[in-house]
Amino acid sequence: MRQRLLTSTLQLLERHPERRPTTAELAHTAHVSIGTVYRYFADMDAIVEELRLNAVRDITASLAGGIGRAMDREPLAAMITVVDTLVSAFESHAAVLRAALELQNIGFGEAWAEVERPLLPLARVLPSRLRPDLDDAAIDDLVFLTMGATASLCLRIALLRPPETDRGELIATAARMLLAAFDTPEAS
Repeated sequence: MRQRLLTSTLQLLERHPERRPTTAELAHTAHVSIGTVYRYFADMDAIVEELRLNAVRDITASLAGGIGRAMDREPLAAMITVVDTLVSAFESHAAVLRAALELQNIGFGEAWAEVERPLLPLARVLPSRLRPDLDDAAIDDLVFLTMGATASLCLRIALLRPPETDRGELIATAARMLLAAFDTPEAS
């Protein structure tokens, strides 16, 4: 029953992305009584939070796989792989991400930390390979900034992309922008 309520909520979020469904709408869609909804969840916020946690786990697993696929590629192809993987993961959870961001009223940065934390060791590989001249502290700083920029760019492509734009071109542009952060500064 719990999974049925989660699935029905997801259907409602996808059907009406502009607004949060009510528990009454959920009960109607799931073909259960309102009491059944409240037996499993305190309110819609609790349901959206569980959906968000499921999405975070899936996004983290997808991104880890994308980083793994990117490891042996040349830098631009590697970055395109990572960006495309994350955009795809965000797109597959768009309805939940929109609802969760609205619910938390915190912005994406704090929610992204849950995805980012387990990936930090993998996220260090490409910057370390591209910038062997940097010490660990400088690599950590670079990873901190590029992970945040990656999340922001990918979220914009996944959720805010104008319909007339080319998804592939946006991904390639984002990858080039992110790679620019790894360039060696010119000697003065």
